[in-house]
Amino acid sequence: MNCCDHNECCGHSNDRIGAEIGMLHNLLRRQMACMTEKTANAANVTGMQAMIVHHLIIHEKQGDIFQKDLENAFQMRRSTATGILQLMEQHGIIRREPVEHDGRLKRLVLTEQARAMDEYITERMQQMEQLLRQGITEDELKGWFAVCEKIRSNLEQYQCNMCREGQK
Repeated sequence: MNCCDHNECCGHSNDRIGAEIGMLHNLLRRQMACMTEKTANAANVTGMQAMIVHHLIIHEKQGDIFQKDLENAFQMRRSTATGILQLMEQHGIIRREPVEHDGRLKRLVLTEQARAMDEYITERMQQMEQLLRQGITEDELKGWFAVCEKIRSNLEQYQCNMCREGQK
């Protein structure tokens, strides 16, 4: 059995982009969970649910928001979004209301409970952003965002190719 030691095929383990992004993701999720713990305990809200509440509050002025909008904004699968939104609905954080022009579409509406926790969520998200930017120059940030955009583009292109192959 040939086992990859990562030195010959893809460099040292700490030189792999995917591994580094995965580790950063885990650290970020743990830190967000810690920072939103009071909100989560008081309102039974996870870190992702808190980010969705914040997103809905910011974007509701632009018009109705639907599940598909969240799927696109957070790059999540339909089944994941459905599960999260069902829990938020059960916990009284959102309501789904039909729209007049198409009864099949359900817009997402925040409850007063969700609105009450937004100030706390906003403060924690600002603290997280400050923590993440600490010691990083504007030029480094520009480079970081440029690299992230290229990685996102690579992944989206690959995903589209995989979808096309699956349709053959």
